[in-house]
Amino acid sequence: MKNFTRITACVKQACASALPILGILTVISCAPKGYLSDTSSPNIDLKRIESVADSLAYAHLAENFMPGMTVAVARNGEVVFSRGYGKADVEMGVAAGTETVYPIASISKQFTAATIMRLVEKGKISLEDSITKFLPNYPVQGHHVTVHHLLNHTSGIKSYTDLGEEAQQKLRQGLSYEEMLELFAKEPFDFKPGEHFRYNNSGYYLLGQIIGKVTGIPYEAYVEEELLQPLGLHHTLFGSPERIIPKRAKGYKYERSIDGKLLNAFPPHLKNNAAGGLYSTAGDLVRWTHLLHSGKVVSPESLQKMTTPTALSSGGTRTYGYGLDLAQLGDHPKVVHVGDIDGFNSSLAFYPEDSLTVVVLANSDDTQHQEIEEFLARAALGMELPQVPDLPVTAEDMARYEGTYLLEMGKRTAELQVLNVNGKLKVQLGGGKAFRLRSQGNHAFIPVIDDEIRLVFMVKDKRAEGVVVHQGERVSYGKKKL
Repeated sequence: MKNFTRITACVKQACASALPILGILTVISCAPKGYLSDTSSPNIDLKRIESVADSLAYAHLAENFMPGMTVAVARNGEVVFSRGYGKADVEMGVAAGTETVYPIASISKQFTAATIMRLVEKGKISLEDSITKFLPNYPVQGHHVTVHHLLNHTSGIKSYTDLGEEAQQKLRQGLSYEEMLELFAKEPFDFKPGEHFRYNNSGYYLLGQIIGKVTGIPYEAYVEEELLQPLGLHHTLFGSPERIIPKRAKGYKYERSIDGKLLNAFPPHLKNNAAGGLYSTAGDLVRWTHLLHSGKVVSPESLQKMTTPTALSSGGTRTYGYGLDLAQLGDHPKVVHVGDIDGFNSSLAFYPEDSLTVVVLANSDDTQHQEIEEFLARAALGMELPQVPDLPVTAEDMARYEGTYLLEMGKRTAELQVLNVNGKLKVQLGGGKAFRLRSQGNHAFIPVIDDEIRLVFMVKDKRAEGVVVHQGERVSYGKKKL
């Protein structure tokens, strides 16, 4: 179900307790191999963080959202908790650990942005330079596109990830620069540069080409030699199918069917991929974040530009800066980016007022990485944890809800199936993956993948005749198919 994007859990008991998470009774008698600091800040409740991390991980594993995951929580750049869960390689039976290396996808963008800002500080690039100064043959179609526009996703250039499945198949072939331009450069602009914001991988790909032109060194080699290695990020590097990367995680996806069978994923391979080509570990990302926000990577002025919301010429602002997004968790500001690519999810968040860093890396694109990050942050910050009831459902109750519902979704009608799968009540939209439903009482249910979606069944004479689906402000109605 495309819009099922979140998972939440009631997690409040200690590590050695029985934890009812998403209806699963998990007894944690001993923690998996990981790192738990004995010398952390007195304001950090390590047992609470450990309990939340273990509970969410085991719930995800039990619900088949991922084969493996690594998380880390750090204060002032020092890791206080880190642990791997599940398998980094299912076929070989290799466990995920604290040193497992994952593709971080779009989290790579902040590395590219920082590299650009270092070149700006050296006077080799100006943010207001036209991209044709460095890429003279790029077809700007009469527009004035600057480096600034590429950095904050306001260029209007068509993103290569918005071109459909045929283009995605070509991307897996490791296209050259000329072939990449053939793919997206001649597409009409989405808008005039600076007027609007639209997340754009093509823009960051072009930034990589600009770095190569300015330095005379291919983008990936330059970043590794001039940024990553000097900063001691020895487990952060650019990946390719050919390169040997010790402790590399394999990527997986789940078949869009009732049982959701696990399959190998095949992420795109781009040469000089400044939009999302890096691999890293949780520990390296903690170190990178601490160095970046403590002035060891770029100047305070450059970091300010990277973390300043984007003003649009059409009016208004967007929270995105240069390779970094700005958000809020309760009263706590955060600087964040996520990475999503076939077979992998990742989240990297920094809470500047609390000097808190949270990393989540997983080898499935079904993992609810953003929600896991926020749960870990809430645990570390002493915030309340959201709770979703998960009441028992009898076989008799399941029978009254089972069936196919014709769901009216705007101008189209979709089949929503409610099924009893091995004693668990699940919901499936179209031919997608089926997700377990958590009972809230009074014929109301919330799927495990998103606590903002609520299904309320209309029951008459002990039999459901229809369903109402609430998703935020959107309400859809479904009549049971006879």
